[in-house]
Amino acid sequence: MTTFDAVVIGGGPAGATTALGLARRGRRVVLFEANRLDGPRYGETLPPEINPLLRQLGLWDRFARDGHLESPGIVSVWGAIERHESDFIRNVHGCGWHVDRNRFDATLLRAATEAGAATFSGTRVVNCQRAGSGLYSLTLRGRGTPGPVGATVVVDASGRSGHRLDGPIRFDLDDRLLAIVIRLGYDDPPPDLRTYIEAVPSGWWYSSPLPGGETMAMFFTDRETYVKEGADLGAVLEQSPLTRPRFASARLLASRVLYAPSALRAPPAGEAHLAVGDSAAAYDPLSGRGIFKALRDGMAAADAVHEFLDGDSGALATYGERVRSQFTEYAALRRAYYAQETRWPEAGFWRRRLAERA
Repeated sequence: MTTFDAVVIGGGPAGATTALGLARRGRRVVLFEANRLDGPRYGETLPPEINPLLRQLGLWDRFARDGHLESPGIVSVWGAIERHESDFIRNVHGCGWHVDRNRFDATLLRAATEAGAATFSGTRVVNCQRAGSGLYSLTLRGRGTPGPVGATVVVDASGRSGHRLDGPIRFDLDDRLLAIVIRLGYDDPPPDLRTYIEAVPSGWWYSSPLPGGETMAMFFTDRETYVKEGADLGAVLEQSPLTRPRFASARLLASRVLYAPSALRAPPAGEAHLAVGDSAAAYDPLSGRGIFKALRDGMAAADAVHEFLDGDSGALATYGERVRSQFTEYAALRRAYYAQETRWPEAGFWRRRLAERA
């Protein structure tokens, strides 16, 4: 068996950043990503605050060479019919970014590999159990799978569903959103590169351009509305004057429905394992902090694992408390933001969110 200080399950931004941080500290770390980062992805928009974080990680030059699309700002229609425009031109950190997720994730994984982490794409962890020796033993599946692997610490970065470690996984749910995700193609892409956010009676829209001339549009509603009313996006678009023009000359390239809850893992850390990214705490996409949170939390997870391996038995628990505290703050902000939209108090989607503030 090949033994490592830490194994990271999942090669998204949170997992790759954790592996990068540990490798730079001289730890023996291996990362397993189930996918090969070459399939269709829906992209993501990063806020300007990502720029100093990328510089802190020493990744800014790599990122700048990857050809991502600048995001000049956000236009929102929320709580009133008037548009609110937030331009990044005055932001001290510069512009935001519309990123190609495959390219972005591959850059992070490559940086972790160059720092000394062993990384495997297309390799799935099918079982992870702690043996009597105190080491975790992993069962793997996939092409190029290494031999038996053991590790002192396990970092679960596998996403919203999480990976079972020392017992059943439990998430405390704060909200249950469904997202209808749509990828749009154009002969002549719309000229406005800003992100649009627009509330409507049955939910809200998020749309943003992607590198390569496409646009991603996501309609968020909740399960109750989806079951009762279905998903007549044509009718919803009739109520969406901000978003509707982005569909006018577009071709539908792909669509899917995703479950997008706000949820906190209980607990985020155990005796010799921790969760990071969406495996630890999944935020509402309205927060706009997906990748930013993943990088920040990956850095904190690497610190915690390094300190634990150095003999600080409370380091993982301290990390878990940090995740819990930040989620509590986020949940309060999420409720306050939804409470700003009062135009449709009888609509089920908004009535349920207004009731959270009662």
